[in-house]
Amino acid sequence: MGKNGQLELGGYGFCTPKAVSGTSSVGKLTLADILQADGQPVPPVLQPRGDPVAMESLVPFERYFDPRYVDLEVEHIWKKRWQIACREEDIPNVGDRLAYDIVDLSFMIARVAPDTIKAFYNFCPHRGRRLCDHAENRDSIRCPFHGWTWQLDGTLDWVPGQEDFPSVSASHHALTEVKVECWGGNVFINPDPGAPPLEKALGPLPKLFADHPMEERYTVAHFRKTVRCNWKLTQEAFMEGYHVLETHWDGMPFFGSAYTQYDNWDDGESHVNRLVTPSVVPDYWVRESISPEESARQFCQTMGLPLPEPGSITSFTQGRAWCATQRRLALEAASGHDLSDKPNAYFLEMTKCFLFPNHHPWWGEALAWWYRFLPVGRDPDLSVMEVRVTARIPKGQAAPPPPPVLELGPDDRTDECEALGVIGHILHQDMSNLVEIQKGMKAAPREKAFLTLARYQESNIQHFHNVYRKLLGLE
Repeated sequence: MGKNGQLELGGYGFCTPKAVSGTSSVGKLTLADILQADGQPVPPVLQPRGDPVAMESLVPFERYFDPRYVDLEVEHIWKKRWQIACREEDIPNVGDRLAYDIVDLSFMIARVAPDTIKAFYNFCPHRGRRLCDHAENRDSIRCPFHGWTWQLDGTLDWVPGQEDFPSVSASHHALTEVKVECWGGNVFINPDPGAPPLEKALGPLPKLFADHPMEERYTVAHFRKTVRCNWKLTQEAFMEGYHVLETHWDGMPFFGSAYTQYDNWDDGESHVNRLVTPSVVPDYWVRESISPEESARQFCQTMGLPLPEPGSITSFTQGRAWCATQRRLALEAASGHDLSDKPNAYFLEMTKCFLFPNHHPWWGEALAWWYRFLPVGRDPDLSVMEVRVTARIPKGQAAPPPPPVLELGPDDRTDECEALGVIGHILHQDMSNLVEIQKGMKAAPREKAFLTLARYQESNIQHFHNVYRKLLGLE
């Protein structure tokens, strides 16, 4: 720290304290140092309170492409774990329903009353046809094959020529429900009838998001990108900041990836982790060449914010304050909400949480995103990355309806989609690696075909695989 609590970096007085236990030996400066230099109380949500992560075992490459792992994932994850199926805003009206497909399982998510959402196995007990294959609204559930009909709550209502079906009964041929609960405007299902309540799986997430309620947000943009690699591999690309040096080099002047804080929480029932990357702080690797003003200017250009006056920013503390204020003013103008009680970190720090197995909600307004990663059928070499950009519902208004989902194939470039803006550029940088990783893993000699993970910077990935290994019963 410099005088008056100002953060000092690079040729501008960068201090290099000894590496702190439990942090990267690369960055040395910690997120806590950066936040304290703001002169504001560090938000409790950003204080490190995670559990240590054991480097328990090697992670073999075959876990990403061997079909036998697909079978294990179906039995131990997709049939047993709470998983996000959709947002409540996707089915706002009574009678709305959509399909949630995972591997070769299919479920129908339906709003059956203004405040009631149910989930059913998505099949007709007559001849097996999926009852819902696209988003729709009807006042009943009707099979498109033979017209068997159920009430919205799953009660059997009508069988054409029922006298020819003496074995059909209202109890046996009602639609089969699966557990469904909501949190943060998200709809979760769990096919396991003996599963503990969603609250147990969420663990610390409700507290972490207490000041950023996702149920008060709506979807501004929504797209799904098919990727030629395994779903685990795709999501792991977004579970560490270590790749920024090579992959997102153009963001290093204002994103301090080497100072990313990683936290993991695991009580045996909930498996949650988080990464927090500071903004308006040049990365360790370029710290000698980026001034406070240049860091703030590039951040503002990227985020579409007013630029600081030349010569007005002489410290990184000033730069962070300027950028946080401009971001806050822009959000207040768009939403009508007073955000003056929020700290700088709420507007600057890229804070992404993870809920096992595949949900990634972001806290704060730095990057107000929402990720989900899904396998494509039973193909271990295909996955889908789903991204939502969210915003606070304008004060005194109803939430705008969700936009259409933009579907991008494996050969579609995200950086060529004008609607995605800067997101498309960032994701294209990530996507450029993923296909080659999947190929490289298959090309590796057996004696070296396993991950080599950093003890801290990739601890979130290690945590994921520790959980994965235990749930699947792997040696």
